[in-house]
Amino acid sequence: MPELPEVETLVRQLSRQLTGRRIRHVELRRPDVLWGDDRPACVLLRGRRITRVSRRGKRIILSLADQTQLIVHLGMTGRLTWAPADQPYAAHTHLCLEFAGQTRQLRFVDPRRFGNVWIARADGRWIGPVPSPLGPEPLEMTVGQFVGLCKRRRAVKAMLLDQRMIAGIGNIYCDETLFRARIHPTTRADRLDRRTVMRLRRALRAVLSEAIEARGSTIRDYRQSDGSSGRFQNRHRVYGRAGLPCRRCQGKIDRMVVAGRGTYYCTRCQRPGPAATSSASARAR
Repeated sequence: MPELPEVETLVRQLSRQLTGRRIRHVELRRPDVLWGDDRPACVLLRGRRITRVSRRGKRIILSLADQTQLIVHLGMTGRLTWAPADQPYAAHTHLCLEFAGQTRQLRFVDPRRFGNVWIARADGRWIGPVPSPLGPEPLEMTVGQFVGLCKRRRAVKAMLLDQRMIAGIGNIYCDETLFRARIHPTTRADRLDRRTVMRLRRALRAVLSEAIEARGSTIRDYRQSDGSSGRFQNRHRVYGRAGLPCRRCQGKIDRMVVAGRGTYYCTRCQRPGPAATSSASARAR
């Protein structure tokens, strides 16, 4: 699933490509990808000018001149591409926006259909279900906010993955952060001392910043808006490396399940301590 660095990369690219452009036509090729009725969607979007492209957590937000917003969550396999209008549609293209005076189109492609598209009206009402609330942005959190977050009686990995607590972190960057901070994924957040909490915060900020600079991680489906791959996957230290030696200590990278997610960690650098949660929530796999 595209996480904060991948979505931030797309937002920066799409901001240059879309800001100021007027939507000429909306083609909803699969109506159920949009929360709500497709007819008001076409009416609400057609003729509107995009004033800003931004991000909130893993959501991409296209703000229109009348304060309507088109919000896209890419899910597991979703992509937003800036494609030539004469290029044949890729399989599983569900939504296409055409722009006045432009020979390229914005296309939403999602093979597994876990992604979502919402429209927030200018009057604040939603078409369809309201998206779940999000916690603060990890690169904007103050020290006090982060310390408060770490007072939860939960495994630290489960806490970092909870979008209501902190927005934008997924499996890849959670595992990479915990490795850098030398914290076992099952360690209870409220048992971390302040020095370790500060180390975790520094590691999280560093991993996310470096991944944004490298334009994200391409594992399977993620691509930039022009179709090219990210580069941060070449710098992963634990994620997807089960059975391989640790690049820091030459110990073994292992895999377990924490909070329902496959979790990669170094058995030597990230030893479980007395603050680890019970094996009921984490098991080898």
